[in-house]
Amino acid sequence: MNVPGRAALELRAVRKVYPGNVCALDGVDIELVPGEIHALCGENGAGKTTLVEIAAGELRPTSGSVHAIGNVGLVHQHFELIGRLHVWENVVLGFEPRRGVRLDAEAARARVRALSQSYGLELDPDALVEDLPVGIAQRVELVRELARDPAVLIFDEPTAVLAPAEIASFFATVRALAARGAAVLIVTHKLGEIVAYAERATVLRAGKVVARFGKGQIELDAIARAMVGGEIPALAERVVTALGMGLVARDLEAGQGAHALRSASFEVRRGEILAIAGVEGNGQSVLADAIAGVVPSVGSLELEGTPLQGGARERIARGVRTIPGDRQREGLIVSWSLVENAVLGDQDRPPVRKGIAIDRVAAGRRAREIVERFDVRTTSIRTTVATLSGGNQQKLVVGRALAGAPRLLLAYQPTRGIDVGAAALVQSSLIAARNAGAAVLLISFELDEILALADRIAVIYRGMLSATMLRDAFDRGTIGALMAGAQRAS
Repeated sequence: MNVPGRAALELRAVRKVYPGNVCALDGVDIELVPGEIHALCGENGAGKTTLVEIAAGELRPTSGSVHAIGNVGLVHQHFELIGRLHVWENVVLGFEPRRGVRLDAEAARARVRALSQSYGLELDPDALVEDLPVGIAQRVELVRELARDPAVLIFDEPTAVLAPAEIASFFATVRALAARGAAVLIVTHKLGEIVAYAERATVLRAGKVVARFGKGQIELDAIARAMVGGEIPALAERVVTALGMGLVARDLEAGQGAHALRSASFEVRRGEILAIAGVEGNGQSVLADAIAGVVPSVGSLELEGTPLQGGARERIARGVRTIPGDRQREGLIVSWSLVENAVLGDQDRPPVRKGIAIDRVAAGRRAREIVERFDVRTTSIRTTVATLSGGNQQKLVVGRALAGAPRLLLAYQPTRGIDVGAAALVQSSLIAARNAGAAVLLISFELDEILALADRIAVIYRGMLSATMLRDAFDRGTIGALMAGAQRAS
């Protein structure tokens, strides 16, 4: 147990310089106190992930000091789980319970059940991690860290893929951890969460601390201005569009089990944004994959009156562009350069393809356009994507999807893990695509984002879609009830 009032973790004058003289952190001081929730925020590329990796002992600072009392647990933004193992195997990996010389699997399962129930984090110990939705996989990573009884627990963008009810449950868990004496650090771009739950906040910009907020001082607008060094840009103006025939789905079914899509019929017209709201794990990912052509489906899909068939390559050729829900697993090849990723999916078509080879000049031009338009922070378009922060990776994926005037834009959690300024830029880009005549299907777990962007809303629950609601009829209570299954989807 930590001593009240004594710092559980202290970082003093921490500096981190990467090869090429890239300074990620420049003299950062921060301390975490037992029993408190401390928020760390800043723009993409501000140095937040570098800081928490140093705090957790996963990365060595170039200079400065780190002092911790007890174990430090880090729940990563991109989960570090082994997909082919079961939940219980991931949780106990490295300190497996044994009966004699043999692994005691039942004891491990019981440990997972006890921990998950104690913190209200329902898990099936025998589920394969590779089959889990992203939100459930996050629970596995959290339970794995809790099993190590940490004195300090750090979360990197913990609510990026959670629905409102799950977010409330998550923070109830965090408050319980703090009440038991843990020091908690949360890295988040969601300013409302900082105001609602944090007792202190530190803001980074360009690797330096630019603002600190103590108890009673946390205020949303002040944090936002500190993060971006000015005012947050307003969303693009919505214009009246001539609605045209876009995507039409009839009795669409895909997937199996609890997360399957069941007999979904809907239309996304050109010149509008149709948003799908719902708690994560109700069939959204299967719906997106079926439209993108990466999983088989039954029923029918038409785009602008013509059957939408074939796999992902054929659908890209038809003008379907996708912002996937998991940028690292589905959207990027992180060992490749920014240039190579910028043209991924278009590598076999002009202007990227020239003869039998990729036109390097055209590819470089595409990459630079994305970097400039979406403010992707990088030292070079030739650097590997693995060197970019998570938020800058997301901006690259979004920029690639919006390049070349898509006919159908499928946006799955498009602002996941990006800062407030970048989120406004991405959201404005979705509105601009709509204004230009694209059919935009937005799948988001952020109800505020849906209400801000959508022309129509449908709610998905257990693989079934509700009737769509027009913008003039949006009602939080009705949408929330449908998301929770309190009202029946038709």
